[in-house]
Amino acid sequence: MGPFGTYSGLDWGQRGVFWGLISASSVFLSTFIRSLRRHIWGEISDTLREILHVTVLTLCLSPLVYGLAVYYRVEAASGANGYLRVLLFVMLLCGLLSALRRINHNEELLSREAPKEVQQMSYDPLGMMGDAANEPHDPEVSTDGDCRLMARMPTGTTGPILHLAARDHFVDVELDGALVSLRMSFSDAVAEMDAVPGFITHGAHWVAEAAIVSLSKKDGQLAVLLKNGRSVPVSRYARPKLEEAGILAQFDASA
Repeated sequence: MGPFGTYSGLDWGQRGVFWGLISASSVFLSTFIRSLRRHIWGEISDTLREILHVTVLTLCLSPLVYGLAVYYRVEAASGANGYLRVLLFVMLLCGLLSALRRINHNEELLSREAPKEVQQMSYDPLGMMGDAANEPHDPEVSTDGDCRLMARMPTGTTGPILHLAARDHFVDVELDGALVSLRMSFSDAVAEMDAVPGFITHGAHWVAEAAIVSLSKKDGQLAVLLKNGRSVPVSRYARPKLEEAGILAQFDASA
């Protein structure tokens, strides 16, 4: 492989260093940008998310690619428009990979007519339930209502849905005493909880309002504590919604 003229201009060792650095940097930057985007903007539309991701990744990765190309005297970086040429190459490549990822994701969504790939297991976040973790629960809080997401749960799953957490192409659905992983987007999962009052608290987290029992603050980071012991972070962008709903006043945000 020798894009940017590296095949004709560099030997095997130089190409290994050149593309190794670019590949490692692109993986790091892509992961960092995705995490930063979730923290700052939370859940946004798929199209805007991809445009934002490609734009920021292009702007961050292009200087590195150009610097390496200049150092190794790669043909693509030569001339007055060398940087612009590299910027265009990086943008096209990032856009292509983004499109391929979206196509693969859409195919996965189409294939989940029935939630075949689910995982259910007893869940004890505090490690204090013992054998009770495997026994049927009779939760005091009824938060499941008629939410559409319950229809995706495996047969025999009981208990209210307390918490949703995005994990790659999966959503971890935390019930009172069980954890079920569904292959679907986080935005779709939240949309199917429309019958249950709740809040997106931190980009990739949603909690049921009735599941909140207290608030905590550590090192300036606000979090809600759920009835099963789970602590879920609250971003500064989600905080106004909790204030508007009276959650902070109810549980004393200064805790």
